[in-house]
Amino acid sequence: MKDLLRLKRLSVAVLLFLSLGLPATANAGGVVYHIDDSSRATQALRNITNHRKAYPDLPITVIALAHGVGFLVDGAKDQRGNSYSAMVETLVMADVRFIACGNTMNALGLSSEELSLGVETVPSGVAEIGRLQLEKDYAYIKP
Repeated sequence: MKDLLRLKRLSVAVLLFLSLGLPATANAGGVVYHIDDSSRATQALRNITNHRKAYPDLPITVIALAHGVGFLVDGAKDQRGNSYSAMVETLVMADVRFIACGNTMNALGLSSEELSLGVETVPSGVAEIGRLQLEKDYAYIKP
C-alpha cells in the first residue's frame, strides 16, 4: 500500500514537472531587435551594445524594415553627424547580425551593395522576425 502511494506521488510530481516545461538554458534562442524608424537607431545601437556586453554569447539579430532601413546604408549619419556604419560594423564584428528587409529596399530602390559592411538581406523583414520567434525561440525587442 505504501509503495502504491509513493508511486502515485512520484507520478504526480513527474506530471507537474512536465506540464511546467523545461526552463530555458543560456544557449537556447536569442533576441531579435526590430527597428522600423532610423531616428531611434542610435539609442537602439546603444541598447544592443550593452546587451552584447552583458551576454557575449547570446545570439542577437537586428532586423530593419520600413523607415528603419536608412541607418544601415553605408555612409548614413545620425543627427549629430556620427556614422552609423562605424557602430554597425563594430557590432557585426561582435557577432551581432544585421538584416535589412528586401521589400523595403526594393521600395526605396536600394541594392545590397549600398549597405554597411556585414549587413545581410532577407526577402521580408517582418516574416524573418516571425520565423526567428517561432522556429528559433527568439525574444522580441522593439526599442
